[in-house]
Amino acid sequence: MIVQRLRRFARALCRDSETADALVLEALSSHDGKRLDYHRLLTMIIARRRDLEERETSIKPQRLVPKTASTAPAPPDILRAFERLALPDREVLALISVEGMPYEEAASVLALREETFIARLTRARAAFARQVDGERHVVLRIVK
Repeated sequence: MIVQRLRRFARALCRDSETADALVLEALSSHDGKRLDYHRLLTMIIARRRDLEERETSIKPQRLVPKTASTAPAPPDILRAFERLALPDREVLALISVEGMPYEEAASVLALREETFIARLTRARAAFARQVDGERHVVLRIVK
């Protein structure tokens, strides 16, 4: 059960399932027979994904879709919008939406204060809404 939850979370952070599965295997193998601490495993997956993203952006321009995407059917718009989000935005949204964690617990996984986590979550939700709706948001201004 814990492995399935970890895979689901890792796939929300990664753009392809191979990378996600590798992250989960790496996190699980580092436990070496110790009791599995779900929050610690999530923290390890997040840290490793950040390292991979930094390496990807320093080596080459970031790919928005996996190589096999041309042969696979296009994901729904909402999934593409999620994939286009920056990694920090995907992290907070995945902890809340995919894992269903309370704010306090999700903040502890990311080693943030709860107020900081809520601020990041608010920005991530706004970024996600912009991705989904495009620039169709109408901004109302008060004109005097």
